Amino acid sequence: MLNVLVGWRMDMHHTQRICLVLCALLITSVAPVASAQPAAATDVSPRLAFAAYRNGQWDLYSVDENGADLRQLMDDVHQDRDPAYSPDGTRLAFASRRDRNWDVYVLDLATGQQTRVTRHAAYDGTPSWSPDGSQIAFESYRAGNLDVWTVDLAGGALQNLTPDSPAGDFAPAWSPDGKQIAFTSWRNGDKDLFLLDVESGTQTQLTDSQAAEEWPAWSPDGRQLAFVHNWLGQREIYLMDVSAGNSAPIQITWFGRDDSPVWAPEGERLAFLNRRYDGEQMLWLSPGQTEQLPEPLTDVAWLDGRLTWSAQAIDHGTPVPDLVDTQPSPLYEEQLTPSQSGDGEPWDLVPLADVSLPTDDLTPYLSDRVDDSFAALRRRLADEVGYDFLGDLSEAYRPYQFHSDVSEYASWHKSGRAIDILFDYKTDMGQMLEIARDDMGGETFWRVFLRCSDQSGACGRPLTVNTWNWSHQARAEIAPDQGGIEKPVLAGYYVDLAALSREYGWTRISSWDSPDFSWTWHFKGFEYWHLQKADGLTWYPAVKEVIAPHKLDQTFTYDKMVELGDQPLLIALKGVPLPAEARLWWAAMRP
Repeated sequence: MLNVLVGWRMDMHHTQRICLVLCALLITSVAPVASAQPAAATDVSPRLAFAAYRNGQWDLYSVDENGADLRQLMDDVHQDRDPAYSPDGTRLAFASRRDRNWDVYVLDLATGQQTRVTRHAAYDGTPSWSPDGSQIAFESYRAGNLDVWTVDLAGGALQNLTPDSPAGDFAPAWSPDGKQIAFTSWRNGDKDLFLLDVESGTQTQLTDSQAAEEWPAWSPDGRQLAFVHNWLGQREIYLMDVSAGNSAPIQITWFGRDDSPVWAPEGERLAFLNRRYDGEQMLWLSPGQTEQLPEPLTDVAWLDGRLTWSAQAIDHGTPVPDLVDTQPSPLYEEQLTPSQSGDGEPWDLVPLADVSLPTDDLTPYLSDRVDDSFAALRRRLADEVGYDFLGDLSEAYRPYQFHSDVSEYASWHKSGRAIDILFDYKTDMGQMLEIARDDMGGETFWRVFLRCSDQSGACGRPLTVNTWNWSHQARAEIAPDQGGIEKPVLAGYYVDLAALSREYGWTRISSWDSPDFSWTWHFKGFEYWHLQKADGLTWYPAVKEVIAPHKLDQTFTYDKMVELGDQPLLIALKGVPLPAEARLWWAAMRP
């Protein structure tokens, strides 16, 4: 049975940004640290574990193989991610940012006891167990670039397995027979898969294409590797038969934004993450090399990092109803004061304290409905990166009457719910702002990375994506009509601004890309600088919060917006009141 969802997606900042999305749905050892969630049971069953953002923090969760019996494995304000079940299902290794730096920990699922396995100022993460449970492979920045390391759990001995590679080596995956470790490497300029012979140290390149191949995962019989294949922004899951030499990889997913494959214990099915426009994900189950369609295992949620699947995990953790936030955000509270203007709008536009715009005669404003979340995000980001990046903006509120041939009339800036960050940012440390291309569903988004002023490992993480050269030379001379080129691997620690902003409700938009105006040939089409906080509102209800009714009736009518060039479909999607003839048309065609 095939259920097809037709989803309409509108970029709330663009006049021609409408995307019809079709998706198929059936489709070493040290003293222990504090305990995690108390063990609720000691029964054993197949479990699938992952990291999810819920109630203001990143914790580890698990479900059974049918996506049911959701349990919270950790409850800690520090970020936990990249879980890995031990071979016997009694322990869970994971990466956590305790003490402001990333290290590898192990959770005893029967007792809830946590043990810190690595202890270093540099980043350690993405653990993978040896089949006998005596060692853990992990990625680490302690040698000055990402390398694959191992730690002996009994004696604590550490070994760098890729010391001769100056480029990044990461995402290790130990083979079921214990003889090899698969990993991703940048050593030849782009990301490829390699195999490392554990006994001899010999390294063999598995893939060599223009695409990026990364995040390998072994089948239980050790014959195949699942991995992410990334070509021109399309991220799909592929399979490679490593037992048959250089066999051609086979594509098994088709959504265009798939990540983090993991095999089911019986070796036929695979689970993976499918990413969506707004930063949310769904956990899916693929039947592998069959004609059956993937099926969703979870509802839409914020998921990230590696997945892990055990045939006999101890049923540890606290049952929870779902992955949706059930509490107000603990990160901020909007302090609201009804409008004092007497003009009829519910809320006022509030000036932002100590925030600068490019010209001194402009005052930055935000709606009273979102100004406190912005202030909290600004403080958090400054604490993370070591400088007040959001203390300077390119733009905030835009007057409701404003009209320009090169900007959107029905702009989210007019609602007081949007900001534009600086296009560039440099300090005496050099270039601090980087962007990385992040395509989804045929549209181009961008991740903004800010370089940490503290490069000790106490801030951010090393990059595992190529950033983008969008200089005029790259766009006009090196790669005309492509909008730039990827940069070589950048060293150092960075904070993902898009990911951090999302925790406070501020989300990004996609780039302009139409025959009339495209980011590939005009810099102002990039839009990586734009963040907005819709809180589930469409545009017209959002502007109604801060613009008096009589002003709206004069300024944002269907006829006037059509006259100014807005598309009827966009006007309807933005929630603008429609005249009778347009309501009939909209009722017949709306999704």
